[in-house]
Amino acid sequence: MSNDQSGGTPPPAPEFSSKDVICRARAGDAQTLVEKLVRLAAANHPVGDAGAAIAAVRARMESAPVVVATGVAVPHARIDGLGAACIAIATVPDGIAFGDSGDPVKLAILVLTPADAPAGYLRIAAYIARFVASPGFVDRVCSLSDPAAVAAEFGFSDLPPGGNATARDLMMPPPAVLHETNSIKDAIDVIVRTGLPEVPVVDKEGDLVGVASARAILRVCMPDYLLWMEDLSRFSNFEPFGTLLRKESSTWLADITDDDFPSVSADGPAIAVAEALARHGADTCYVVDGARLAGVVTLPRFLHNVFRD
Repeated sequence: MSNDQSGGTPPPAPEFSSKDVICRARAGDAQTLVEKLVRLAAANHPVGDAGAAIAAVRARMESAPVVVATGVAVPHARIDGLGAACIAIATVPDGIAFGDSGDPVKLAILVLTPADAPAGYLRIAAYIARFVASPGFVDRVCSLSDPAAVAAEFGFSDLPPGGNATARDLMMPPPAVLHETNSIKDAIDVIVRTGLPEVPVVDKEGDLVGVASARAILRVCMPDYLLWMEDLSRFSNFEPFGTLLRKESSTWLADITDDDFPSVSADGPAIAVAEALARHGADTCYVVDGARLAGVVTLPRFLHNVFRD
């Protein structure tokens, strides 16, 4: 396992006030609403070319969904020359369609971050998530008619200066999980069905104990002595694999589980994920809360979060 700590100058709190709020916006289309929010932000903050900012947000919306919770969309983009993140909010009590999201969006939160601040959006998104996850929050905010009251519900100026992005902000739920009582057959079934190169293995408490990988299964089937042989022609029809095939249901994961894998603490700095991935030359980092498996961060997801979000 690996872990790390990171320092650095904490980013400033995002710029946001009641002037950045549109209450009870009329329902229309998402593109028009986003344009209004960007122009509002440009009027109150040094965003620069509003047209370029609008294009950047629209491009980001086309590349990935921006609906982050039921009734909540967070369109965002990175802006060259922006000194600090800025935010603009619109409440839409009647709801508005955002992309392919089934539920209408009632709360749109625009987030513009400096182009050279990799964790800028993640930090703010994590802060937003704590609010919108509260039952009734969206409807309560949409019922307000005073921009100052809406602004007070968020309090972005109170976002802790030390609130850097953590591994928890990067992670996603593991696509599949195996238990230490599973067999190699179960591991093969999951890997074949999902196309995953490896699957985390947990004990009965949910603690992460290892990783079962397609590579480890291959090593079981192809022992070292076979790798030294120049002529494998006598092994027809994948004969070395037949031995495992005959006993896969009675062979436990302990025989292939690897306990040397990249992992970081959920509340550790996001940069620790990069260190763990690089140190292990891995494509997946496992995020733990104590010893319990909390989520995973794949290398493509990490690159997307750092370079595109």
